Amino acid sequence: MGYQSLTAAPFTIPPKDSNYTYKEVIILLTDGLNTEDRWYNNASQIDARQKITCDNVKAAGITLYTIQVNTTGDPTSTLLKECASTQDKFYMLTSANAMITVFNQIGTELSNLRVAK
Repeated sequence: MGYQSLTAAPFTIPPKDSNYTYKEVIILLTDGLNTEDRWYNNASQIDARQKITCDNVKAAGITLYTIQVNTTGDPTSTLLKECASTQDKFYMLTSANAMITVFNQIGTELSNLRVAK
């Protein structure tokens, strides 16, 4: 839905000001376990569908942060690591407290402005 809200139907995308440079970002927070969605209950089918979406997000120039919340010792999701726009935009959280740190870090990164002549 994040991808659709930035690019296509069923949402109406407001016109963009051509004099402004926009930074489009999606932050995907998940446990990383693709066990069921509205179409499938097979992890490999869900993973394949998610990979297509991640590829489309990146091709559209949208920055994608992926955050895996893993407090039960599940394996790191290779798919989430690959979905992130770059490796430094994937985060593995093993405690609830880490969420505050990660969102502060992402917020700081997004708020860094560059002034150019």
